[in-house]
Amino acid sequence: FVCIFKLMEVCVIAKCTYKSETIMFSVSSESSMVDILKTLCLRFRGLQLGCFTLRYSVPSYPSCFLETDSDLDLMRTFLLISNEKTVDILVKDLCGISEYSGDFCVNKELIACEKGESSCSSTVEDRNEFLGRSKRASAKPLLSNEWETYIHHVGQKFDGGAEEFRLKLCKYALEVGFNFLYAGNDKKRVVAVCSNKKLEGCSWRVYASRCEATGSFVIRTLNNVHTCAGRIRESKSKMMRSRVVSSLIVDRIRAKPELKPVEIIHEFKDYYGIDISYYHAWFGKELAKLDVHGDESKSFNELVWYTDAVKETNTGSLCTLDCEAGINRFRRFFVSFGGCIAGFQYCIPLLFIDATFLKSKYKGQLLCASGKNGNQGFYPLAFGVVDSETEENWTWFLQHLASILLPMGRVVTFFSDRNQEFDIKVPKSGYGKLLQDRVINLFSRCAYAVTEEEFKVAMEELVIVGSSKVKAFISDLSRDHYANAFFKGMRYGEMANSLAESFNNWVGVFRDLPVLPLIEGIRQKLMVLNSQRRFEAEKWTTVLCPEMETRLCENAEAGRTWAVRRSNSTVFEVFADYSVMVDLEQRTCSCRLWQID
Repeated sequence: FVCIFKLMEVCVIAKCTYKSETIMFSVSSESSMVDILKTLCLRFRGLQLGCFTLRYSVPSYPSCFLETDSDLDLMRTFLLISNEKTVDILVKDLCGISEYSGDFCVNKELIACEKGESSCSSTVEDRNEFLGRSKRASAKPLLSNEWETYIHHVGQKFDGGAEEFRLKLCKYALEVGFNFLYAGNDKKRVVAVCSNKKLEGCSWRVYASRCEATGSFVIRTLNNVHTCAGRIRESKSKMMRSRVVSSLIVDRIRAKPELKPVEIIHEFKDYYGIDISYYHAWFGKELAKLDVHGDESKSFNELVWYTDAVKETNTGSLCTLDCEAGINRFRRFFVSFGGCIAGFQYCIPLLFIDATFLKSKYKGQLLCASGKNGNQGFYPLAFGVVDSETEENWTWFLQHLASILLPMGRVVTFFSDRNQEFDIKVPKSGYGKLLQDRVINLFSRCAYAVTEEEFKVAMEELVIVGSSKVKAFISDLSRDHYANAFFKGMRYGEMANSLAESFNNWVGVFRDLPVLPLIEGIRQKLMVLNSQRRFEAEKWTTVLCPEMETRLCENAEAGRTWAVRRSNSTVFEVFADYSVMVDLEQRTCSCRLWQID
């Protein structure tokens, strides 16, 4: 609503505009707020007492309360002293009567008293109480309700320049329910007219231009009265453009980069009551990503200074950028931060390596190497970005990883899926499913077997039950890589590369981003993770890490009934279900479970 009061000796002429409809009435020195409220509610359809609020604007004070008779007297006095002839008043709808309990509600009681009624004692039966599911649905407050206040008076400023003015003009047209056309549109001026100007001669027009002193956009002329018919707020509108969508979801994209266009469509329907196309949702997301993260192609250029910045500010880090010779096109990037390298010396000597694809404009692969800390939590050590998952890129990645591990002097066990998997073709029947499950169980028995004899028995059964494809698959595998019975190193109880998937899920939120925000996002998340773990560790009361101390207590409890006989200072014979030899110095057991776990 826009109301303009014009001083005329002892009275003021009020020009009030509500949703493009205008009324005029006089306000004398004897008029009260009750008179103004009664006039507005009687003349404008849809206005309910207590459901709107008034603000008026004077120079240097753009939003002054107008709720009581005292506010009205002060406004008239100010206009008289400042010799102002007009004043702008904004009337804003409230979401509901219950949300506002100010003076408007008091005035409602005053009006009721004038009519000889008692608002406290009168009772009106609401038929909706008796209709159950058939009752009339109430309107849901929408985030777009305030858009109708975006364009309201001459002299209104837009500090964001032409871009902010265009966006607010589109939102205003969406909420009021009309379309407009640009009669002039550039960096210094914007002229818009109603789209029905040619057909129906509608006089609505707005002209705004740039203020050279401040750089803001200012409305110079405004005819906010529509003389055309058929204005209604629709769920679909030509004014809902991708740039408008972008301005509304930019904060959501910043917090949730993986937001899908389908989710954006649903959110616009729920929060704004607007239907948008898939294209507008998708392109609006792309524009929002551009605003938040910048251009993807330029992001690769910024890796040059980022690499130098990591080396200068993060002591002990290994950061390498590799580009094609001559044309300086990006090939691959590797980084392992100093804090991660220092902390890995106190982690279990295991590394899980894997790759996951990126979803940004230029795609690519994210390579990662993660370990386990003493409390069995995953520990990211290094990661890299490459154009594709090839043997050359993996070799390059592992060479940089070796330059970190070799100075530590530790024997590290690597886990990888090696991109090998097999698919067993079986009939689509209950028997076929049982056969497939049996083959998988037999292969697991081969892998988990702790002695060569157990492995041989399980393998013979697997070859008999499995198909020729299973036999071919097994023949290509080196059993000292997957079978406990033949593995030469230490597995520490690990049999699969599932930990690498934890890293992939952990960074999944960044896979849609350009390369530099991707890397920086992972760095920030690493920093937060290590900080959280440091504070948690300060609260520990156990000698070992809580997870490992729990395991130690469980094993001690299980061995309470075992008999132990000493052979020498480090070798013992343990009598449980069967007799085994334990060597504390070599950290071995004749059952081989110590070597495996």
